[in-house]
Amino acid sequence: MNDRRLHVLTSIGTRLAIGAYPLVFVLAFGWIYGRQAFAAAAAANNWASYLNILLLAGFVLVPPAVVRLRDSTGGTEDRAFVRNHIALKQRLLLTGTVGALALWAAIGRAFPALGGQAGAALDTWYLLFAVLALAQLPLMLWLGVAQAAGRYRQTFVWVVMPRGAALVVLLIGAAAGAGPTSMLAAAVAIIVAGQLALGRTARRALDEIDERILRDRGYAAGVLAKNLSAGAIGLVGTLVTIVPVTIVGRLLPSEVGQAHVIVALSNAVGAVVVAAFFPLSLTLAEKAHEPNGLWRHCVQVARGVAGITTILIVVGWLTYPACSWLTDACTINLFTAASLVAIGAGLRLGALGAYHAAVYQGHPHYSLLSATAEAIAVTGLTWWLLSTWKLYALGAAFVVGGALRLLIALGYETRLLTDRAR
Repeated sequence: MNDRRLHVLTSIGTRLAIGAYPLVFVLAFGWIYGRQAFAAAAAANNWASYLNILLLAGFVLVPPAVVRLRDSTGGTEDRAFVRNHIALKQRLLLTGTVGALALWAAIGRAFPALGGQAGAALDTWYLLFAVLALAQLPLMLWLGVAQAAGRYRQTFVWVVMPRGAALVVLLIGAAAGAGPTSMLAAAVAIIVAGQLALGRTARRALDEIDERILRDRGYAAGVLAKNLSAGAIGLVGTLVTIVPVTIVGRLLPSEVGQAHVIVALSNAVGAVVVAAFFPLSLTLAEKAHEPNGLWRHCVQVARGVAGITTILIVVGWLTYPACSWLTDACTINLFTAASLVAIGAGLRLGALGAYHAAVYQGHPHYSLLSATAEAIAVTGLTWWLLSTWKLYALGAAFVVGGALRLLIALGYETRLLTDRAR
């Protein structure tokens, strides 16, 4: 197996573990501790997910700089760029702690019915999920650094192994009679420990590339404006991946667990797709010099996303008989709604190539128009249709929103980027 194919596979495995773990954990948690615990855990996880806004652009601007330094084509500017992002990560963690406390004070008002049922457990579980959400900040920075430095297998180990261990500990602890709160705390501690190990791996990789990178102090202000611009897309993205579940939890609390599962599945699809095309995105420096290179990259990504999404939906339906045998929660309606959401996610991710090109050109905010159109469509349709269409409202909203994003990205944003590259 050649290195590029290995990198793609390990990148997919790593991102899939990150994207799928919250879903798998909440499902296992609910299976062990019951439907009420399932709904409360889903709501707590959803509320903590608002802290993902602090990811801004997810540090997507860092890997290209690391690649240039690794290939000896970067210099002082790229070294400072990486250092400044490390400093930005630290500032965002401090801001996130304040934000987490503010959200903690408001969770009871966001989910009044669930708060009355779960009591103090909802608040406590939210705080534990908030720790996990804040840990995403260093995770995404060091993951991008390590993979751009070629450490795909090591990142795979430090991401997948702790998450697998956390699930095993949950099952063993529950069998031994441990309570849900202690098991959730143990799972969070195991994952954070793995991410600390990943951070050490990434730092060693930077030292091997150029020991001057970490020698001096970074300044968050040096990259804050660029990340805030790119982060506007992430902010708008919460209206697609987080807000719909909150709407369900408020208007239809009995279905919040299922809504969380469906949207988490779409996020898992997104994790697979983003990971599959991450190595390809690092080749844009070469393609930009080819005739219509950026456009061909966008089309290649869109076609690939369509293929991956189709495969994942087929695989999902193949698991339906086993799932329905294991639990009554697996129904035709749930799988149909989840399939529609996956289709919508695939349409949205078909625009990933245009986003790659925008990041390469240093203007990720060019993708803001399509992201905003999608967000408005998804939140508006979910709110409007939920009372009558139930979970099918999520499916319809995701399909319409995803189609809008793809059309705008390929019809307008890609042309804008291509014209700028000439």
